Amino acid sequence: LGDTRETAVTWGKIADIAYQRGDYDEALRIRREVELPVYERLGDTRSAAVTWGQIADIAEQRGDYDEAAELQGKRLELCKQLGDLDGIASTDWGLAQIDLAREDHQAAFPRLVESFQILGHRQRPDGIAVVGLALGELLLAAGQADQARRVLGDSLAAAAKIGWTGMAQQISELLNPPAPANEDT
Repeated sequence: LGDTRETAVTWGKIADIAYQRGDYDEALRIRREVELPVYERLGDTRSAAVTWGQIADIAEQRGDYDEAAELQGKRLELCKQLGDLDGIASTDWGLAQIDLAREDHQAAFPRLVESFQILGHRQRPDGIAVVGLALGELLLAAGQADQARRVLGDSLAAAAKIGWTGMAQQISELLNPPAPANEDT
């Protein structure tokens, strides 16, 4: 029917399938050569930003953290231009994941905080649960137990709200670690 945008969306779904199957080369080719050029040509900045993030995810899966960070940086720039708070929160989370993979906890911390705050403001329980868990773990590792308990409490409530029982159990264990076994000597 000549609907270029809808064709790009369909190709994006094909790229999703390739990605889920582990065919990162094909997913990357579709994102870069088919989908992204259409969004850029149409001036669809939001869809282009999402696609940059998806390309970054592929780079991250391949272990190319430098490229992934660069692409997420492009996405963050576009999301800020658009005032897209959900996109900013998602991109901060993506960048934090890269930082955590690099074991750069100092860089990850402010990204997690910003993402968690935006997600809380936007009342996004899935994001609150996931980002809150990562932020809570980081706070615990840094010895900031009181802050960690507040964040993990919010994360637990969000996970429970949407029925993520496995994650809720994981968070509960962080909030209430088992007492050390009593050893008689």
